[in-house]
Amino acid sequence: MAHTSDLGGKVDIKPRRMSFPFKNMRDRFFYKGNSVISAFGAALSSTFPPGEAEFIASVRLYRDKVKDEQLLQQIRGFIGQEGHHSHQHKRANQVLTDLGLDAVRLEKHLEKDIKKYIGRKHVTPKFRLAMTVGMEHITAIMAEFILNNPEVLEPMEESARELLYWHAVEEIEHKAVAFDVFMLCENDQKYLRRVLRLVTAMFTIRIFFYMIALLWWSRSMPSWQELKGFYRFMWGNKGVITNIRKPYRDYFKEGFHPWDHANQELVDKWKNEMYRPEHDLGVQKAQEKAGADNPHGDNQNDGDLKGALA
Repeated sequence: MAHTSDLGGKVDIKPRRMSFPFKNMRDRFFYKGNSVISAFGAALSSTFPPGEAEFIASVRLYRDKVKDEQLLQQIRGFIGQEGHHSHQHKRANQVLTDLGLDAVRLEKHLEKDIKKYIGRKHVTPKFRLAMTVGMEHITAIMAEFILNNPEVLEPMEESARELLYWHAVEEIEHKAVAFDVFMLCENDQKYLRRVLRLVTAMFTIRIFFYMIALLWWSRSMPSWQELKGFYRFMWGNKGVITNIRKPYRDYFKEGFHPWDHANQELVDKWKNEMYRPEHDLGVQKAQEKAGADNPHGDNQNDGDLKGALA
């Protein structure tokens, strides 16, 4: 079986320990005051901690069957990245809840749903991993859209925007890991295509009802202008749905692999244009170490610090 690196994925899958100043967020409707788009973002964020915990669990069910050292290394990177995403979105969800969009309530609702779901007889390890592969495809194509069109998130409050840029980068880096594990162990691409249809329907319905719940709990009645803004955000020329339709359909092509969408350059784009080292705990730790080792300000530790910043 061809692995990620053979099919175009030349990026390392290394977790970055980021931490964003969500306490700086002041507006409940953090996307330019639009309650509907803000509810959409909060609904998505609410699903990430329990959803990504399930992604990790579904891949771990197969880890002992994987003997390829490269893929095992990628699995470790995948687990680390998803774990950090979950932690940061938990922090964001708490702040959103404090502002009046109860993302924590929805997060706990999904946790309960997943516990019930994995206890059912028909929910086999194969089905769980196929669900993960499908969701990884959806998040990867949304990530590509965000990084190709960063201006779409410009109206969003800074902390939330920085979170989504970083999350998008790492979704691209590890987008083929669950797929490669599934194909190595199950080798059933027709099954993946069937499950993606189910995943898409379930995910769309859940996000819709989560948005309604958030708006209802916050006693917010969207204006006609806000609804039109949400329509443009989703289906306009720069809309999310408009721009992910084609890459979504690519999944159904015979022999598809996630790195058929060869977009590794987006990782470098983020590093060069969007990355904020002050939000990187790894860089902060390296700076502290450099200062402790070199209290007189000599430049002998510059190489270590530059390595951390990369």
